[in-house]
Amino acid sequence: MMCPASLADVTAEWLTRALAGRFPGVRIDALTRVRLITGTATKACFRLDYGARPDRAPEAVWVKGGFDVVGARQGAAFANEVNFYRDVAPKMSVNRPDCYSGIIDPATNNGVIVLEDLLRRGASFGHAAAPLSLDQARAVLDMQAGYHARFWQSAELDQFAWLSAGGSILESNMIAQFLGLWDGATNLPRFAHVRGAQQDRRRIGEALTAMLVADSQAPGCFVHGDSHIANLFFERDGRPGYLDWQHVMCGSWAFDVANLLVTGLTVDDRRAHERDLLRGYLDALARHGAAPPAFDDAWNAYRAHAAWSFMWVLCPVVMHSEEVCTLNAERACAAIEDLNTLEILAPR
Repeated sequence: MMCPASLADVTAEWLTRALAGRFPGVRIDALTRVRLITGTATKACFRLDYGARPDRAPEAVWVKGGFDVVGARQGAAFANEVNFYRDVAPKMSVNRPDCYSGIIDPATNNGVIVLEDLLRRGASFGHAAAPLSLDQARAVLDMQAGYHARFWQSAELDQFAWLSAGGSILESNMIAQFLGLWDGATNLPRFAHVRGAQQDRRRIGEALTAMLVADSQAPGCFVHGDSHIANLFFERDGRPGYLDWQHVMCGSWAFDVANLLVTGLTVDDRRAHERDLLRGYLDALARHGAAPPAFDDAWNAYRAHAAWSFMWVLCPVVMHSEEVCTLNAERACAAIEDLNTLEILAPR
């Protein structure tokens, strides 16, 4: 099956072939695009008109891939997402969209997946303008602990040759990409939250690089890699799940936990509750079968990994709106200052 190079290649015939492995005998006669989301990835929702519809075949699907120049800069991100659904997802219990099909273009390494429409579950979606409640944060931390524990410091990860330390973040040199946007970011509303030592571009780069290098050299686990609030969905009963899995990697659990708490909570809630929430995460790790680090070690790892949230200060608006970037930049800059993150990673 050909991998579509653009949304124009996503036709009724192509989707028929894409769904045939999951739904034998399917035939789609026509499709209607009902929604389009652009950003790090291009995601389009199609309503399907069937000529032959097997049992449980979906009314609508989302097709996702790196179909534009923004996606093309993400390296192996979308191929990794195809690989995640094929290799890793069947081996772990984590709430995610159902993936009906996935294909990788060997010429470009772009990956395209066909996903369920979560609105059919009645799901709601996270947004920076609607911070998590403490109960929601606890539920997400428990979910993170579950998938972290599944491959906790395990040689089993070696079977996934495509899964690497740092993943597509390192492969695409994302830190350099974003630091190259510094001058433009200084003119945007978000930069009003950048304070003191955080205004030193070189030091920020040193801190981010030091964090990723340290993670690549230490025993790790399976990491989501993009665990901010906008990648969350919630079932009607409140059960959380993650939407996007293109930045999966081997790394530190703290990468996911810090990104979640820094972007997902208000500044006041994070300051008041982050220690208790971290203790709850460590308890959840133990419940899921992993041997958690001591609290002091975990606290220091959490403090260091708050650095990654600075990327929201530099994030281009073609990926996320200025409203979202500004809200997350405010939370990130406050956390980096509160937690003395730069002194841990790039001391002066």
